[in-house]
Amino acid sequence: MRRSRLSRKSQKKSIQTLVLSILGIGLILFLLFRYGIPLISDASFLFGRVTSTPKTNDSKQNEDESYVPSPDLDSLPKATKEQSIKVTGTSLTGLTVAIYLNGSKDNEIEVDEDGTFEFDIELTEGDNIIKTKTIKGANESEFSDSVTVTYKKSGPELSIESPSDNSELKGQNPIEVKGKTDPDVTVTVNDFQAVSAFDGSYSYFLTLKGGGNEIKIVAVDLVGNKTEKIIHVNYSQ
Repeated sequence: MRRSRLSRKSQKKSIQTLVLSILGIGLILFLLFRYGIPLISDASFLFGRVTSTPKTNDSKQNEDESYVPSPDLDSLPKATKEQSIKVTGTSLTGLTVAIYLNGSKDNEIEVDEDGTFEFDIELTEGDNIIKTKTIKGANESEFSDSVTVTYKKSGPELSIESPSDNSELKGQNPIEVKGKTDPDVTVTVNDFQAVSAFDGSYSYFLTLKGGGNEIKIVAVDLVGNKTEKIIHVNYSQ
């Protein structure tokens, strides 16, 4: 009987010890996560601040001085029949803007007090690639976005495949007037708009009157350059 009581007492004490151990471990873990990890993190951050080399004011100032923003170009026409055009844009006051035409530097000017600039440039026939950059002392910006302007100083090519000039026509009426010009050109036949294809070919069915007929074909490009041809045909039934 006495041994049985001692055994139960010993078992109860073991359970109490186990419970206290679990509570103790839980308390230690709580204190570790509550205070230990933030403390370690703060110490690591402080160590990093002490050992790192901060940027000096001089280095920051040098970085600011070396950066030059690119200028902004105003919109330009895609095509023109004027050889001389104005190129305008905006940049920072006190800087210099250089303009490049087809890869070569054409001119440079100082930005006005209101932050604007303006160039007068002479285009070459065909496509002209225009871009600018900003200059500040020995430092330069990246190029601005390039703009392509096509200069056309003469009217489009225009050929008439049929009918032939001074031809005698019989029977079929209307007749097909057709030929070829440059792409992106509007063609009219006796003031009626012809059907044009992407390759510049055109066609229009024209009703003739008996006797002599004058046929006028006009081709106009995107910038207003015009080419005109007139042929005469004689029609009889």
